[in-house]
Amino acid sequence: MAYPQDLSGKYIEYRIEMGATGKMDSRLVNGVLPNQTTRGTVAVYTGDPPPSNSQQRLDLTKTQPQLSFTWLKYCAGYVTTAPLASTVMTGPMTGCYLCRYKEGGTQIAHIGTAHGSDDPKSIEVKRAWLSFVERSEVSGVTGGSPADYFFVGELQKAMSLAPPTIVGCLSEAGAYAILLAPVPRSQCPAGMNQLLRVADVKKMRLQPWATIAAMRRFRV
Repeated sequence: MAYPQDLSGKYIEYRIEMGATGKMDSRLVNGVLPNQTTRGTVAVYTGDPPPSNSQQRLDLTKTQPQLSFTWLKYCAGYVTTAPLASTVMTGPMTGCYLCRYKEGGTQIAHIGTAHGSDDPKSIEVKRAWLSFVERSEVSGVTGGSPADYFFVGELQKAMSLAPPTIVGCLSEAGAYAILLAPVPRSQCPAGMNQLLRVADVKKMRLQPWATIAAMRRFRV
């Protein structure tokens, strides 16, 4: 089994990077925000978690191969996009939608909703996306919300000292929802302070755009 399916139960040392804040309208292209990406190559580790509330440090073993991806940043109130030239990961995903579409080549979009479906930034970003997909150059739109793949009980089980983070992962092989649990610093091996446990990985079934657009949460 290959990544990302084989990541479940393993650890990665990575800090989730957010996009720029504030008005970025001057950077928009056809209403969406490109070039909000960084490259990530992280080591993957295996190890048994210490007992709950323990101060014992993890004893980790590095595995091969490393995990390499393009990180697509989340910007509240904006649609950020990236080419699907390799594996793309993006987050955090709370109520945001992740879409795959064709415009020249295959592209990925993170529709950056804010604190709720009625938040002004959420309404603004949904309107931007609705306008974008009406363009004749855009076709084959499918998508889904990675947050829909995890229940409250699963989030509670993954929680340590901080809430877990849901991210989306897309590649030519498919789409996945990944649940990342931050490891308390007291349990991190010496020299590590941004360690994440991959609590679960679930394969997503991307829906046609017509199905998503008809959903109540996507109406504006």
